[in-house]
Amino acid sequence: MSTSTATYTVVGMTCNGCVNKVTNAVTEIDGVEDVDVDVSNGTLEVVGQIDDAAIRAAVAQVGYKIAN
Repeated sequence: MSTSTATYTVVGMTCNGCVNKVTNAVTEIDGVEDVDVDVSNGTLEVVGQIDDAAIRAAVAQVGYKIAN
């Protein structure tokens, strides 16, 4: 399978604790190779084999929402 990059806008992140929660949740997904979360921009960048539904579910599970 090929590696790709996806960028998401995450709603509700306000601190480094938020960054850690989102990073840890998304890192656990099979196929994810790298995660970069930027609280100041509210972005989540994921590198690897992207499973959009799994990423959205992981972010929601830790209390945040991915904007459309």
